[in-house]
Amino acid sequence: MNQVKQLREYTRELECHLANMNQSDCCQCGVNTSQCFLLVEIGRKPGICVKELAEALRLDKSGISRSVEELVQKGYVNREPSSEDRRSVVLSLTDSGRERFDRIENDMDMKFRKVLSGIETEKREQVLEALRLYNEACRKAECKCE
Repeated sequence: MNQVKQLREYTRELECHLANMNQSDCCQCGVNTSQCFLLVEIGRKPGICVKELAEALRLDKSGISRSVEELVQKGYVNREPSSEDRRSVVLSLTDSGRERFDRIENDMDMKFRKVLSGIETEKREQVLEALRLYNEACRKAECKCE
């Protein structure tokens, strides 16, 4: 199998594994997968605005706004006017949102510890470096219009 096909196949398998991991965590927290990603991003970057959130997740701003509104309605996210730009709003987690965020983070840490434990100790840094390079290459490829 050539390298392009191998990369595609490994990526497809990885996407399936990650989707299954994310799905199980989101279901336990009562949110869908996209809302789960939003909770995590807002939890990691309190005070983030919708535009920054859309850029971080590489998604459409209007779709993000709808999902944020659903999280506000569920009582997981606060929306407040930005002190720097009154046209913008900043997002933060409510206490309930923080509980869900903490549960998602703890569950994912546990799952990834298990994944790491399946890799020989002396090869873990190599795997992490390969993933860093892969992510960097993906970012560069996204920026090119062909």
